[in-house]
Amino acid sequence: MNTNPDEAVTAIHKKEMVNALEAYMGNVTAAAQKVGITPRTHYRWLKEDPEYADATENMKDISYRRVKDSLIEKALKKIDEGDTPMLMKMLSIYLKKLPEEMERAARINNVPLVRARIKYIDTREEAEEIMRRRGPI
Repeated sequence: MNTNPDEAVTAIHKKEMVNALEAYMGNVTAAAQKVGITPRTHYRWLKEDPEYADATENMKDISYRRVKDSLIEKALKKIDEGDTPMLMKMLSIYLKKLPEEMERAARINNVPLVRARIKYIDTREEAEEIMRRRGPI
């Protein structure tokens, strides 16, 4: 079986580009420069090679998660140090995204999402009244 030398070099460059995208956290320009190709070549490969496109997409997801985890870790350290504004910001971000994440997980796991109405209880007496009406569990 004869292999075209240009195809072999391209395959090597594609693997290097995927690794470089991981190292540079998805930064296409920096990764392409490291590999010795142009960003335009990377984008052409994305259009022409579905396997390459999948590999780079997976790498972007991994890189995004790493950055997100790092930022969360730093924010949690600040919260532990008593940074109340940081706590409020984190809560607003995560509580805002919670319904989207639940829907995404339901789609991925092929489980229908049942939307429930949540009734918030303000007092202990209100909770006891609900439990009394509901009866033993």
